[in-house]
Amino acid sequence: MNRQRRCALLAPLLASAVALPPAVAAQAAPAEPAAVQVPAAPACQLKPTANAQNRVDVVLTGFAANQRVTINRAGGRPADTRVDAQGNLTAKNLRDGTYSIRAQGRGGGSTVPCADTPAPVKVDIADADVVATKPDTPTVPCNQTTAVTFAGTLKGTGTGDVKVKWVGSTGKQSQPTVKFTGPSTPVPEFTITAPARANPAADAPTVTAQLTVPQQGSETGVSSEVFRVTLRCAAGT
Repeated sequence: MNRQRRCALLAPLLASAVALPPAVAAQAAPAEPAAVQVPAAPACQLKPTANAQNRVDVVLTGFAANQRVTINRAGGRPADTRVDAQGNLTAKNLRDGTYSIRAQGRGGGSTVPCADTPAPVKVDIADADVVATKPDTPTVPCNQTTAVTFAGTLKGTGTGDVKVKWVGSTGKQSQPTVKFTGPSTPVPEFTITAPARANPAADAPTVTAQLTVPQQGSETGVSSEVFRVTLRCAAGT
């Protein structure tokens, strides 16, 4: 058999030996490596370090899990590190300054500026009001002790925690902290006990309460009027 005829007979066999079904060929093809995307919404904030002057905490959020980042301070040395599996990192007690973060990814990098934490909104309480809510009946048996409940309201501007103080004529006091949201915020109620009178001819029991906001920082303290409640006694009590 001549050489030309042998090649003609072997050609179909070679073709069937090397040809792969389409599905097998697709499995055999190497997958393209997935590009690591730089996160769409990373953020960096500077927060004053507690009990330290001219120091800040650099707080990173929203980065890709375990992403490599570089902390840059203007005029300082860069520091390479990684965020955690949640994409967060807090670098504590660093020198105050202007910071930015360089986020590294396979598809490139991006720079995230660090913003100062917004200054807290100042709370300015302008007025404190008091009313009595109980007893809510026309008369009470004055030969028994009676609970008298007062409600208070703070008026002012800003938002934040405000410490207040209730003072009752019986000597009872209370000092709750109110989360003021302005322009008017209620205060937790204050209850004191009016004493029983000895006989129906004695004066009706009277109690008072006052709500104050002690001076806080540069703010002036505020006090309500002393609110007086005189019980109405049921006949014969």
